[in-house]
Amino acid sequence: MSERPAVYPVLRLAPSPEHRRRAKCDRDVKLHLPEALYDDLARQARADSCAVSEYIRVVLERHLYGTLGAHHG
Repeated sequence: MSERPAVYPVLRLAPSPEHRRRAKCDRDVKLHLPEALYDDLARQARADSCAVSEYIRVVLERHLYGTLGAHHG
């Protein structure tokens, strides 16, 4: 019997000087996800008071550039 993972800590998407300098998000990505993964992402996004797309964008940026790394917009 597998259990679903607990909700992870909030990403803290509070505005920062770097956030204001980010390039316009003008590219679309079509992504197929299992329902359970999407539901978990939506729960995490709600916990951080943001949209699922914004949450995924931040996760990808942090994966590529690190939490404190420079944005390579």
